[in-house]
Amino acid sequence: MPDKQFLQLLFWLKMGYRLNLKHPKTFSEKLHWLKLYHRKPEYTKMVDKLAVKEIVSKTIGAEYVIPTLGVWDRPEEIDWEQLPDRFVLKTTHGGGSGGVVICPDKCKVERDVVVERLNRSLSQDIYRYFREWPYKNVPRRIIAEQFIDPAPDVSDLADYKWFCFSGEPKFCQVIQDRHSKETIDIFDVEWNHQNFVGLNPMAGPAAVVPSRPKNLDVQIEIARKLSQDIPFARIDLYETGENTYFGEVTFYPASGLGSFRPDQYNEMLGQMMKLPGEKMGGAIVELRVESSGLRALDCSKMEVTRPDLRDYKFFCFNGRVECFKIDFSRQVEHHANYYDREAHLLPFGEIMCPPRPEKYLEIPSTLNEMIRLAETLAGNNPFVRVDFYNHNEKVLFGEITFYPASGMGKFAPEEWDKTLGTWMHLPK
Repeated sequence: MPDKQFLQLLFWLKMGYRLNLKHPKTFSEKLHWLKLYHRKPEYTKMVDKLAVKEIVSKTIGAEYVIPTLGVWDRPEEIDWEQLPDRFVLKTTHGGGSGGVVICPDKCKVERDVVVERLNRSLSQDIYRYFREWPYKNVPRRIIAEQFIDPAPDVSDLADYKWFCFSGEPKFCQVIQDRHSKETIDIFDVEWNHQNFVGLNPMAGPAAVVPSRPKNLDVQIEIARKLSQDIPFARIDLYETGENTYFGEVTFYPASGLGSFRPDQYNEMLGQMMKLPGEKMGGAIVELRVESSGLRALDCSKMEVTRPDLRDYKFFCFNGRVECFKIDFSRQVEHHANYYDREAHLLPFGEIMCPPRPEKYLEIPSTLNEMIRLAETLAGNNPFVRVDFYNHNEKVLFGEITFYPASGMGKFAPEEWDKTLGTWMHLPK
């Protein structure tokens, strides 16, 4: 099945709502958009657990890379005698912990069980099941790594997973006790505990809030450098004693199918992610505060609203405004109505953002000012479109466009394409 149709079906089955790829809003939707439309060859090397070590060494330094003890194509080839008493085995082509075997005591390792588990991991295909395309061409190998001791008096090594948006770390997901009763806590860069969890619906906050890492500033700087120029990347790190180690790079946490509690954070994190070429419509996060005040952040009283900042686009032919359009509901279902310069509704529109004649929009009091400014900016050009916003009765310039829709937009009724053409006098 083609990737797009497969992901649309999988998303609907797992998430319970349709995947919106045309106007993705939630964190989950945007991760799926990135799966389909943002494919850089270097991402394949970044998810390869062996090849990524070279990238990390060059970017932040070899001291942050866990030493590799051996590399094999098949688990049956593992040289057990050459391995130290403690080590970790990993398959290089998959995400998560499914292909990870921690060996704290070589004498107690059941080698047949380990070989079977690694073979099972080698047979799994993240691309096939979840269309995470960077994994498609990763060589399937097994590596042995140096065993990393947890901090003193700690039974398990905590994961510090940094959510980075366009190279800027925003949140750290701390996962503890993964092999017993997994807990998840989320912090911002100032190490303020957040009142939401994700992406594992079965895990909640720890009974004792994780303490601030000793090397917090180092972790933030590492995450920033490794996620540079990437719309979204999760950088996983470990800390033990005075040392910080790189874990892995993840482009699609929970394959974009995880859940948040409260669920509005799915959209709020989505607002932080700027997709390549995306026009960011923005969102206003409103905190409803009772008259008595709000001592703690109450997520049930938090709402996401979208401002409908209307565009006023003036079509200027040889320096004269002949018509203008108002774009509205851009963040929900984009529409646009056309008007003549006297603000009379015109009987046509565009195919891609159809008109809604029944929604006759209020004409701002600054219309004449916008027309004057548009004609001033248009000069004697055969055609130019000048865009403004009207904010609190103040005119704000948007942009100048010479070729709307690159000259390939369609009008309905289509004869209006010819009508607008008659208004344009080309240079002889």
